[in-house]
Amino acid sequence: MLTKRKFIYSLVVISILLIILNILLELTSVKKEKTIQEVSINEIELSFSTTLNSYGILSDWIKKVYVKNKLSDSLDFLYNVTLPDEVSIPALIKDISNALDSKNISIETIERKNHSNTQLKIYSNKKLKLQANLKDSKKINRLHSEFSFLVHVDLNNDINNLNEMKNIYYDFTYLIIPSKGALEIKNSFNGKYALLINDELTGSEYSLEEDFSKQKLTNRIRSIVINFGSDKTYLIDETSAIFNSKIYNLLRDEFENRGINLISIQKHPKLKGNTKQELISLFLFYSTSLKGKDGKIFVINSNDFLELQSLIVNQIKMGAKIVDVNF
Repeated sequence: MLTKRKFIYSLVVISILLIILNILLELTSVKKEKTIQEVSINEIELSFSTTLNSYGILSDWIKKVYVKNKLSDSLDFLYNVTLPDEVSIPALIKDISNALDSKNISIETIERKNHSNTQLKIYSNKKLKLQANLKDSKKINRLHSEFSFLVHVDLNNDINNLNEMKNIYYDFTYLIIPSKGALEIKNSFNGKYALLINDELTGSEYSLEEDFSKQKLTNRIRSIVINFGSDKTYLIDETSAIFNSKIYNLLRDEFENRGINLISIQKHPKLKGNTKQELISLFLFYSTSLKGKDGKIFVINSNDFLELQSLIVNQIKMGAKIVDVNF
């Protein structure tokens, strides 16, 4: 009997201890919730303004308006932001959300008119920290640069690059040297290619050598044009031995007889740096200096082109126009 009573007492004690432990765990949990850091208005404003800047939104288009009746305990102003109508408000809001990247942030949007007029509210710990009215306007435009890309592809080494380049969504033109390999894959370029005549033709099925007879050179040129198209653009490298050879005038005339004018590739700036940083600096220089001016065609190899992808996408977001190559 005594043993049974001790057993009951033990169960009661264990139950009481479990209840106390559960209470302590709840108190600890509440304490942890209370220590969650609240994101400040300044932090949210910084992310907001940084994202607007990444879209090329000028400060003149952003108005801070104070209101008589506070929007929340700590907020007595809102932003009126006018956007060029080419800017996607949903994409902008998504980038603002990504920039904040906090579990303690919530975003509320109210669409007023087909994504062209949207109210944005940003909360932290359920407290309103920023409110903005985003409105499209056809009356403002971002000063933008415009350029095209001629991407030189080495078909012996750039197969992996070709696979990556298939996923690029904006227009560019492949620059290839006539060869058997180029002939086999040119159809995968969907007609977006131009041809480069330079010394790499040497030793190939389409080589143009000084010691060839006039008839053999004519036949080679005819073969190039038939296989790669008379409607394509053909460029000549003026630093090549072919250009500086005694047969160049003959080559030029044979191409002209087929309605093709050889264009100097040196007419177009080459995007190339000795280091990655030099390449980036050169691209950013052109991106800035071309704003409001006539566009340019850039010549770039596939490795450097892929290296610049994130910067190119950022420039498009800021309003840059990537257009078809037009000679």
